[in-house]
This record gives sequence, C-alpha cells and structure tokens, in this order.
Amino acid sequence: MPMNFLRLIQLLKILLSTKVVFILVVTIWQIFLSNNVLSSARPEGININSAWVGYDLKSGQEQPLTDHSWAFSHLRELLPTVDIPNEPKNVTPLEGRPLHPSEVSILLQGKKQNLDELAKKYHIRGIAVLKDSQLLLEGYYGENQRDRPFLMMSMSKSIIGTIASIYVERGLLDLEKTVADYVPEMADSGWAKDDIRSLLDMRDGSAYDETYEDFGSALMLHSCAIQWLEGPVCPEDGPQSSYGFLPTVGRNDSWAGNFVYKSGTVDVLAWVLERVSGMTVAQFIAEEIWKPIGTEYNAHITVDRGGYALAMGGMSATLRDQVRFGQLMLNRGRVGDRQIAPKEFFDDVISHPGDRDWPYESAKGHLPYYRSLFWGVGNGEGDFEAIGINGQIIRAAPKANMVIVLNSAWPREEGQTITDGWYDGWDMAAGLFTAIKDHFSEH
Repeated sequence: MPMNFLRLIQLLKILLSTKVVFILVVTIWQIFLSNNVLSSARPEGININSAWVGYDLKSGQEQPLTDHSWAFSHLRELLPTVDIPNEPKNVTPLEGRPLHPSEVSILLQGKKQNLDELAKKYHIRGIAVLKDSQLLLEGYYGENQRDRPFLMMSMSKSIIGTIASIYVERGLLDLEKTVADYVPEMADSGWAKDDIRSLLDMRDGSAYDETYEDFGSALMLHSCAIQWLEGPVCPEDGPQSSYGFLPTVGRNDSWAGNFVYKSGTVDVLAWVLERVSGMTVAQFIAEEIWKPIGTEYNAHITVDRGGYALAMGGMSATLRDQVRFGQLMLNRGRVGDRQIAPKEFFDDVISHPGDRDWPYESAKGHLPYYRSLFWGVGNGEGDFEAIGINGQIIRAAPKANMVIVLNSAWPREEGQTITDGWYDGWDMAAGLFTAIKDHFSEH
C-alpha cells in the first residue's frame, strides 16, 4: 500500500476522532446550559431584603433595586420553596416559530421602535406573544431562560382565584359562607365575618394595609412572618408563619364592601381552599391547574417556617408556562377539548362592569375593575390581566385572540426611575401592549 495512502488514512482517523470529541464537548455543554448547571454569579451580599424591598432598612428612604434582576430568577436560592410539579406526559405544545424581539418593530408613541431595544430600556426579562394559538414572539433577557422559573409575584393570586372557581363548581366552596365557617382559627380576625365572594374581589373588611414604605404596615409585618423580610425592622417575637400572623390582623369596617387591594386576603382565601380540598397550596395548584393545562416545567412556590406556601405572590414559573395559563384565561377555562375551570367564571370576569369608584388613575375612556383576583382593563374589548409588581403581567385579549406575557425587573415596584427619567411602569406596559396587539393583528 503506498505510503501517501497510509498517511491519508491516519489523517482521516485523527480528523474523525477530533470531530467526535468536538461533538461530545458541544453536547455536554448544551446539557449543562439546558439544565442551568452553570448559574450566573450570585450578587455579593444579596439577601431577601435587597432582592425585592425598594427601601433602605435603616433610613426608610426609597432606593432602586439592584439585586432583584438576579433574584427573580433564583428565588429558591434565597428562600425555602416547594415544587409545583407538571405532568411530563401531558405537555400542551406551543405551536409556531416565534420571532425574537430584535426582529420586530412596533409603532409606539408615534414612531417605530424595536422591541429588543424597548425590552432593554424598560428592564424586561421575558416577553412572549401568542395569537390564534400560535407563538409569534419569544425573548429572554438577563438571568431569565426558557427553562428557568421567574418570580410571578401577584400573578399567583389569579391562579388562586381560578382554583376557587373550580371548587365552587364542585360544591366544595360556598361563596356566601364566611371565613370563620371554614377556618375556625380565624374567628377573632378581621376576616372572620367576610364571605368568600368579598375575598375574591378584595372587598373584605379586614384592616390589612399594604404600605411598602411603612415597616409597621400589615404587609411588612406579614413579610417578616413569612421570612420575606428580615433584620431589625422585624419584631423579635413575632409570628413565624402566615398561619400565625393572619389571625392577628384586626378589622376596618369602613373598608368592607369597597375595593381595597390587600395581598393578605389571598392567603386567607388559600387557607380556606386548603381546608375544603384537603391539600396544601402547592398540591392544589399542581392538581387543579399546573398538570391539567399541560405545563412544560415544574413551578415552585416559597414556604414559610410553618409550611404555608405564599399564595399571594410566592410562585415562580417559566415564561412559556405562564403563556399556557394565559391560554386558559383566553379560552375561558378550556384547554383543548377539556374544560379545566368553569367557563361561566371567566365569562363573569370578562363582562364585569367597570368600577365607578376605581381608586387608581386610568386611561381615558377605560373603566377598569377588579374581579375574582383578576384585573379588568376596561377597554371595551374584554381584556383582563394577572398582574404582579415590578412588571409581571399576563394579558388575555379576547377580541384580538391574543395572549401577551411580560416578565420584568423594574427598579421599583411600580416601574420608576430609568436612565432617561421617571416613568410609570403600568402606563408603559399598557401602551406597549396596545402597540403589540396592533402590530400582530396587522401582520
């Protein structure tokens, strides 16, 4: 055999072995990335306070959040959590070939603006658009990734409201019964004589006040009890669980019958749901929503020292699975040919009249409202939302047959202070969603 031919065979063997090694290395690297084995560096000195509280604990002065962008994607590295498992054999596919935001420009504030640039400007960490059951847009920023759960904040509340509707339909829950009827431990609390309907609409008479800048408010004392706040601002001998804290909240009869936003009310409702279902919060979310809607990944939720899962805002889930919950909203409780939650429940949310005594500013011509732990946009098109602070939004738009999901890390809970000055995050998001709806309805 000629020498040159032998050398050629040897060279081919080397090249083949090199290619095999290269493919092996690339494959292992992809596995590492897909399973988040290599995690970004943890911010130095981060704690649960710096992860979400926009006030200096010593001075009480406002301060922009800096650690939260990492924390919202890594919450279980800061607090105890429990899984909300999916059903791997029952994943609902998201059809379509989504564009990246860099490929889309929308007409916003009178000019064409690139979505990728807007996402970076407004601290967006994940954005997705689904229309006519097709995923049209999907993008991730910062620490957010396709398979990494992101903190939903108060979007968790809307999941609790949906589960309540399921138990009403099954006859397990009576909207006219009171909190004390279901949870005797709450008989001396401010919620004792409120019926379940009033809890769903946050029209109860409890004295739970939600003031972020006051560390003596019920919200902040509750945060201490569930270990979402720590240090000198927390009472040394205070309750160490929602189970211990909620019965201590008093009553304010002047609030009864009026919409006053109170996160603690949702934890009271979830306690009721635990009693009627015989399951924990994490268990009934998994069994009633997470598995039936065909989620792709496990979610998780924070738990306090008493084992109570934070229903009012402790759940984290991937962007895509938030889209799937948005589909449930849009399809009025249906997934495929299965009715997961009552259609009548979503009909009621969508058609509910606007609140003439709405306590917040609203867009001209809009009549917003709050119904069954969902926010009605009041734009005349039936749009409604699940919302969480720092820019977490799931918008269902029935007329456009569209779902828009936003994960964000706004520097403050309402979105203020960016490089070019003050802005209101909700106004920004409302304008962004209108422009997105217009764009994808035309294209």
